[in-house]
Amino acid sequence: MTDLMVKIGGVTVPLKDCAWSMWAKCGCMVAISLAVSGDRILATEEQAHKNHSPRKRDRDREIRNGYRWVLITMARYRSEIAAQWECKQHRKPAA
Repeated sequence: MTDLMVKIGGVTVPLKDCAWSMWAKCGCMVAISLAVSGDRILATEEQAHKNHSPRKRDRDREIRNGYRWVLITMARYRSEIAAQWECKQHRKPAA
């Protein structure tokens, strides 16, 4: 496990308590990846993107289409995002 610390929104937290979230231009979160998983450490946006999209042409297309990676705490994910990945434009009505 890593002892790396990061600052998110002015608060210092362990990297192991964070995840990289991929966001579309419309505001939808489309992917998430733990920043630390076993021996794998994703400490930068570029590392997270390469982990998710190994082929350069896919990463280049995603960047052209406005996708971005943001480091968030897992606490924020659980409290604010987990139940509602999609923006209002794409959200499907509850059954």
